Amino acid sequence: MAYTARDLNPLVRGDDWTIKLTITSGGSAVDITGYSYYFTLKNNIDDVDAAAALQVTATPGSPEAASGILYIRADSTDTDTLEANKTYYYDVQQTDGAGNIQTLLIGKVKVVKDVTRTTS
Repeated sequence: MAYTARDLNPLVRGDDWTIKLTITSGGSAVDITGYSYYFTLKNNIDDVDAAAALQVTATPGSPEAASGILYIRADSTDTDTLEANKTYYYDVQQTDGAGNIQTLLIGKVKVVKDVTRTTS
């Protein structure tokens, strides 16, 4: 699989984010059971992972994994600390059951300012 360069639609600071991906190869779904994923946002693409603005891990669940469906979730508590009206670099990286690492998506995403800051 080769990576896809794609900018994401803007996401809102302080919201719960869910990104749904369907992993395919040659037009067919890949069984991603046992795979793991990283979704990483960085201010500067050359920053080390420890300096990432946000990094979440995702493990596909059953029965969706057999159909190549992955949900990447970032909680509002994680996105609340991001800088609003800023564009970040992101990627989605996959590690398969054999330990092979591959970047699936890479691009930019703008985090927009939320209007409502209260949560209760």
